[in-house]
Amino acid sequence: MTRIGVVGLGKLGLPVAICLALRGHQVIGYDKDPSRMSVAALSPLERAPGGPGRLADLVEPSLPLTFSSLEDLVRGSDCVLVAVETPHSAAHEGITPLPDARADFDYRPLLKAVGDLVAVADRPMEIGIISTVLPGTVRRLVLPLLGDHRLVYCPQFVAMGQVASDLFGPEFVLIGRDQTGPSVVSEVLAGLSDAPVFDVGIETAELTKVVYNTFVSAKVTISNVVQQMAHETGADAGDVFRIVRAADRRLMGPAYIGPGMADGGPCHPRDNIALSWLMRTTGAGADLFGDLMRSRQAYVEWLGARFVELAGSLPLVLLGTAYKPGTDLRTGSSAQLLATLLQLQGAQVTVVHTSADLATTLAAEEPAAFFVGCPEPEFVRRNWPEGSVVIDPWHVVEPAEGVTVHRLGANGKSTQGDASDPC
Repeated sequence: MTRIGVVGLGKLGLPVAICLALRGHQVIGYDKDPSRMSVAALSPLERAPGGPGRLADLVEPSLPLTFSSLEDLVRGSDCVLVAVETPHSAAHEGITPLPDARADFDYRPLLKAVGDLVAVADRPMEIGIISTVLPGTVRRLVLPLLGDHRLVYCPQFVAMGQVASDLFGPEFVLIGRDQTGPSVVSEVLAGLSDAPVFDVGIETAELTKVVYNTFVSAKVTISNVVQQMAHETGADAGDVFRIVRAADRRLMGPAYIGPGMADGGPCHPRDNIALSWLMRTTGAGADLFGDLMRSRQAYVEWLGARFVELAGSLPLVLLGTAYKPGTDLRTGSSAQLLATLLQLQGAQVTVVHTSADLATTLAAEEPAAFFVGCPEPEFVRRNWPEGSVVIDPWHVVEPAEGVTVHRLGANGKSTQGDASDPC
């Protein structure tokens, strides 16, 4: 079994250390607060994996978990996991009225822990960071401290009180790193379960962690709003939730989660705008539905800005304005909204509404900047004029010789023939 050091024995780090030891790994724990360096510091509310019992009750004297100085931890470990908090101030923890000012996490405890660890390391090590950070933080602040040490960003998707169950039965294992090849941290975490392993870039892993939490917040907040509206309109919130939970294809499954244009169609935008009116007329407070529509428009405005930016001096051609493939309906289409916004800004853009219009659009046969607004097969799989630029928010256009393809949001994966051209 692997020798693992765990630095930071708070509400996450200590349960993680115990769980790793329960799986037979030789675990050494360290915390700058000596009172945490004991199994007795484990919260009595942490439950055993898969059962009602306490995690603490599974700890026996023979458990391969010890506590030591940082120097001894380094000497006795094959890899080190850092589970140090990245706190917010009380004003940004959601327990006081929301302030106007926003702030990043406080990374000083994490950076101090990593710096101290590197300072006493007598050989290159693999260091896994569990702490929650915003995208870009590890590369900007942590990597410069590491020198020859290898880093893996490996956030955990656990709930307090059930850390053991979530570690041994996760939905997936997330590994963020620059290096390829064997990884001790990856092998340890993947070995705790049969869950799929996603081995991705550091920034992708950072973003996935916080976005996962935001998806949970969005589900809870929408449920809150439904309950509030049910109270105001005479509907039964419990029945609404029971019915919505039965929608296991569109609402509770993977549908609608992926790259592409903004939400659209004859129903969704108009329904949200009408619900925004209802929220205002009932005096319900925050207008979630209006905020959704403002975010939708802001995203389309961002797409338009990237279209113009990446086009350079090439003429602009928008391919497809239907709200989805297989229809010519433009009602509620975010691609049509894109065309409208560009025209209002004075941009000269040729709009090819449907694939049938390709035959009569000369601009589509000359070098241009093409934006795929609707991923109809005729718009995606075509012979692009050499020297063209293709802006692909859907990530479906294949590389073509002499053509630069920008897959928006797929950083490092834009293509020009066989060459990489990040957007």
